[in-house]
Amino acid sequence: MNTLNPANSMNSMRLAVIDAPILYDGSQINPLWAYEYLDVRGDSIIVFRGAMAVSDIKDVEDEKNNKAIEGSDLIHFIVERFASPAGIRQAYYLQRMLIVCIQDVLRNCDVFSERNGDDIFVGGKKLTVSIATAGISSEKIHCGINITGIGTPPEANATGLHELEINPDQWKDIGKTIAERFVFEIEDIESDICKTRCLNCGKL
Repeated sequence: MNTLNPANSMNSMRLAVIDAPILYDGSQINPLWAYEYLDVRGDSIIVFRGAMAVSDIKDVEDEKNNKAIEGSDLIHFIVERFASPAGIRQAYYLQRMLIVCIQDVLRNCDVFSERNGDDIFVGGKKLTVSIATAGISSEKIHCGINITGIGTPPEANATGLHELEINPDQWKDIGKTIAERFVFEIEDIESDICKTRCLNCGKL
């Protein structure tokens, strides 16, 4: 595991890239997963590569439609942000920001895409899968970028970076760059909050 933020920095979002493959089965979106399994404490974005076979589906519509959420090889991002109180609305705002960061970075790799909500498409084929939710103390996001469309359900009409002529061995650099962009956006927002006078707050 490569942790790219200082271990004692609890005021910024920590970024970690996991070298070993991990199967994303949906349990990683549970609260405190990064701390329990990776010893990454506090706000974080974790990047890893692996297959996907979700057994605990959080999207009720997907569950009702018996949709399979599967793939043989993806870049995964797990975001956790602690708030008091945590809110699912804020989780979805953060999710959209992550999706925009992914789209921006992939554009620099000559992957030109279209975004529909929290999904990214290339040539009409689905490149990403994502969910946002919230618990009592934190907001959680999972997003996966298909490295290949192989292993995805036929109805997903999916594609992957390999099919888009991106070398799969670049997954770590791509994932790290996306995560760094996301962390920058979050910290830039926090900086703006700290320098902005609220409405009806007169000058001292």
